[in-house]
Amino acid sequence: MTAPTVPAERPTTHAAHTDHLVNPENAMTLIHEALARSHQQQAQREAAEYRLARRLCAARRWTRLANWVSARAERARARVT
Repeated sequence: MTAPTVPAERPTTHAAHTDHLVNPENAMTLIHEALARSHQQQAQREAAEYRLARRLCAARRWTRLANWVSARAERARARVT
């Protein structure tokens, strides 16, 4: 008795895996997804820049306030003595 022969499988190629990406509907979907991802990343970058600017403004504001309070306290001490 001989063993049944199994047909040899053809090796798959990159093209075989990407054939489903070639049709226009999938290509348009991929373009829209890439565009949406790009817009989201841009929005995240802008939000990060905005947060940084707010932190810098707040730091300047607190520094000015601390300097003003320090100067006022110094004037008050000078009046007492």
